[in-house]
Amino acid sequence: MQAIFDTYSSLDVPVVKEASKHNLFLIGGTAIQLWARYYGVKERRTRSINDLDFLIEAGNKRGLEAFKEFLEDSGFVEEGSVSDEDYTLFFKNTHDEVEVDILRTYERITDVAEVKGVKTIDPVKLFIFKLQRLTSGDQTKSVTDIQDLNTLYDVIEKRGNITELEDAISIEVPYCSEEQLNEWLNEQIL
Repeated sequence: MQAIFDTYSSLDVPVVKEASKHNLFLIGGTAIQLWARYYGVKERRTRSINDLDFLIEAGNKRGLEAFKEFLEDSGFVEEGSVSDEDYTLFFKNTHDEVEVDILRTYERITDVAEVKGVKTIDPVKLFIFKLQRLTSGDQTKSVTDIQDLNTLYDVIEKRGNITELEDAISIEVPYCSEEQLNEWLNEQIL
């Protein structure tokens, strides 16, 4: 039986479970791998070996504080300057070489799901996040973003949500041409 996502340290699963407990939603490569394995679709890449990313509503201060306390008790140290206005918080456990990034949003998080006890973002919304980054001109992660788009597309297709995806793209990424999207979805990156 395949694990719900690859683990590279003894902290990965406890961190993800604790985050879910406090309404932090798994995003990024680990979330995409979770969806791919849940629906049995081809994974186009392995997840980063030391990186766990989460999204939290800025108003969830209690959840954030409880999760930060858990991280500190688990040997994580907060990196960089931190204020209530920071959009991203960074934590690192140098002993186990695990990084946790927490992105705060001031918008209500509505496109959520729970997969095998892990709170995460709906695959359509994860697809939109990746597409927005690709179309913003930020090419720093274009190869992995394209791989993730292809994996997410397969998940969305298996869920029967292609119409929902098309609607979301037309509303949230209207400047992305159909030709460009098809080019990315047809790229075979090894």
